[in-house]
Amino acid sequence: MIKLDGIKIPSLDAKDIYIANYLYPKQGYNLKRKDGSYNIAKFKNTLDYSLDLIKLREVYLKEYRNKRFSWYERNEMEHTDRVINVTFKYSNKEYNKIGSIKENEEQKKKGKCKYPKYLYVKFGYEISQNSITNCVYVANGELIAIQTGIYVPPDKIVPETLLKDNFVYEDGVYKIKKNGTLNSVANLRYELYKNGFWCNGIHYVRFKRSSGSSRVGKCLFIDEKLYKRMHKWEMCGIKLKEGDKVDLAALEAYIALTLSSIIDTIEIKPENILIVDDYESTFTDTVIATEMKEENGKYSLQTGEKQVKISNSIWDGLSLIDKSIMGIYDKYGMILLRKNFFKSCCFNTNIQQFFKDNNISDISQLNGFTLAESIEDIKLITTPSSIKYLKFGTIEQWLKNIDSTFGVVKHEKKTHFFDGRMVQSHYQLINTLQLTKKQVREFIQPSLDYMYLLKTEPAAVRHYVKYSDEHEFESNNLKTKNEIIYQLMGLNNKFCETKWYKDFVNELIKSYKRNLKSGHVLIEGNYSTLLGNPYELLLNTIGKFYGESILGVGNVHTTRFPYGKKILGSRSPHVCVSNILLSNNVECALIDKYFNLTDEIICINSIGENILERLNGADWIKSKSALRSNL
Repeated sequence: MIKLDGIKIPSLDAKDIYIANYLYPKQGYNLKRKDGSYNIAKFKNTLDYSLDLIKLREVYLKEYRNKRFSWYERNEMEHTDRVINVTFKYSNKEYNKIGSIKENEEQKKKGKCKYPKYLYVKFGYEISQNSITNCVYVANGELIAIQTGIYVPPDKIVPETLLKDNFVYEDGVYKIKKNGTLNSVANLRYELYKNGFWCNGIHYVRFKRSSGSSRVGKCLFIDEKLYKRMHKWEMCGIKLKEGDKVDLAALEAYIALTLSSIIDTIEIKPENILIVDDYESTFTDTVIATEMKEENGKYSLQTGEKQVKISNSIWDGLSLIDKSIMGIYDKYGMILLRKNFFKSCCFNTNIQQFFKDNNISDISQLNGFTLAESIEDIKLITTPSSIKYLKFGTIEQWLKNIDSTFGVVKHEKKTHFFDGRMVQSHYQLINTLQLTKKQVREFIQPSLDYMYLLKTEPAAVRHYVKYSDEHEFESNNLKTKNEIIYQLMGLNNKFCETKWYKDFVNELIKSYKRNLKSGHVLIEGNYSTLLGNPYELLLNTIGKFYGESILGVGNVHTTRFPYGKKILGSRSPHVCVSNILLSNNVECALIDKYFNLTDEIICINSIGENILERLNGADWIKSKSALRSNL
């Protein structure tokens, strides 16, 4: 059975790969030890369980006709060498530093390393440690290797002519002086991207990289035999020729969407999808605007009140999914989906019921594009903003080139505190409140009272760690000290009188205090997923949306708080003290009828309301808002 934990892959630096390929053409870098076993220390990265990993297994089976895509090590983690993560941290020098001395690294961290102890080997050579004599290895009158930072008697040093300008002998040790660069990091990247590399006799070519990896310069390479099928699948029929103009940065980011870590998959057939147009709500609003202005030939930032034009894409990254195809996730209000060139936050909707109530019985009555032949086939409603393929092809091409497997990235969850009734604040939110010293004391008093309960009441400790009296004892499931403590608390009440328990509680209190000092104060509230104008999107599918909002300006709808209450909210993450939202929580029968939402979802309006900018440029892909009632 395939586990959903992802799979360990090697992580190598381009410099090491380049050197190995220079020394051993067609064999390249060696991931194995002398006994033939894999050097597991090299398998530092994890390829998450994703649509890419699912496809990789399928492609490997077709190409190699065996099931040896991966193997399990003693730590029970699955490993494969068919994909390699490559970093680009180091350039190729005239003399390259080989390995590192642990003691040396520890001393460097402490600031006590006066003379770094490293082994430098001339590019194009490989030596064994036994070849070193008096910290050097010389062959044919040429310095091949040298160790720095280790004492060498003056009568044992080599002539300066061998050291050249690269090294110098001072204070009884060899020191690095000048080390010319043969291949810069940019050169290595160009070389590997263009020609690939060899590793264990397998040729690897550039595969793809996520937007996160691109920021730190990492890239995935793949067994060349698997690349053609994988590339055809990831491109979904897009064919590019040499010289074609293309937004390469965007293309790279979009083909990497299928690398996203997922928790499961669901089946959505292409003919189940209806695509309707996005809608831009444009209006003017009075805001505090910061602009660059020129005065007497000098530019400066100036902030002031101003009337500006606002444009909201009211369904950016939002989709509606029929409850009938959500499978085990039909109890949730939303699921975040990934597919080739597709990412969207899909909300649990009674789509077919809406069609039935509005007498929609034929595809011709729908507004938008679909491959469906029957109205009953429509199970997912989305917009072009969720389909990144449209920058390179048409909607029809995308639908005809995707399969039915969509990845489930996540769903909404209750907060971890008191069954979702409370939420943890942070210092940005507290700074926004601009509390006085007295107000701060009042603000944290409930937390201090609760800390006292943790110290004195075992029942409070059990509640804090989500312990259940009905939890069965499973000795094979004890992985941490905390879990053992929780189990023992349920087995015998007298355990709470032991030193072990008291030490545990003391550690818990210390951790709790550190959280308070960091601004992590428990308050009644919630982190809710934003859902913008969902009923209006349903109306748009049947051509009855006329640019008007069912909620109205200044109103929101959530079952988490009582109707008629004021709700204070801010975008998470909260990066600007002025970007907060005060809204009325109103009842809406139509939303409750057609949307199966939970307490962790809040419906808001962005038609004629400057809410997206106020919430730090929010959209509907996975934006959340921190909410607080009792106002």
